[in-house]
Amino acid sequence: PIPLKEMGRFRHEAIACDPINGFVYQTEDREDGLFYRFTPNVKEKFSKGGKLQALSLVAFRGPDCSNWKGNFFKVGESHKVRWIDIDGVESPDDDLRIQGRNKGCAIFARGEGLWYANDYVYFTSTTGGKEKLGQIWRYKHNLNKGYEGKLELFFESKNKDVLHMPDNITVSPWGDIIISEDGKGNDRLVGIKPDGSVYYLAENV
Repeated sequence: PIPLKEMGRFRHEAIACDPINGFVYQTEDREDGLFYRFTPNVKEKFSKGGKLQALSLVAFRGPDCSNWKGNFFKVGESHKVRWIDIDGVESPDDDLRIQGRNKGCAIFARGEGLWYANDYVYFTSTTGGKEKLGQIWRYKHNLNKGYEGKLELFFESKNKDVLHMPDNITVSPWGDIIISEDGKGNDRLVGIKPDGSVYYLAENV
């Protein structure tokens, strides 16, 4: 095994690779975690090092994207993104998220499942939302003057019967999101169509 130290020391959860641009996106499973992007020096050769960054919003400094204290981020709204360089990525004190917050990066409530599909990166925030029932975010890289992409709150659960603490995520060939839950009770496999409507595939009884 080869340690990929330049990808950062933090509470890793998932990664997703952008095959076009070579980026590797990473989630952090903490209630104040960051959303990271690693740009390798050599595409697909992560052991050769690279640059670690964290997501920030152009219009806000250090926003809390959890919506715990209000409905600040609304489903369907997009926000311009810029990426902030992270220093000291070996982080012996496991404090990259503190550094990122001090630099104005956005924080997410338990970033977990992560998937790249159709030019979007989808990721779950397991305890995000006013009711702490979970959010699904999606990011699209689109380099423009003044910003590098856009972040959208794609879905936020307000009822545990609809979606309860989304964890792992994938995207079907026809574009529906498939999510596994990680709450207390009978966890399900949940499908969400591009229009936001929900259906259910299976339940663990």
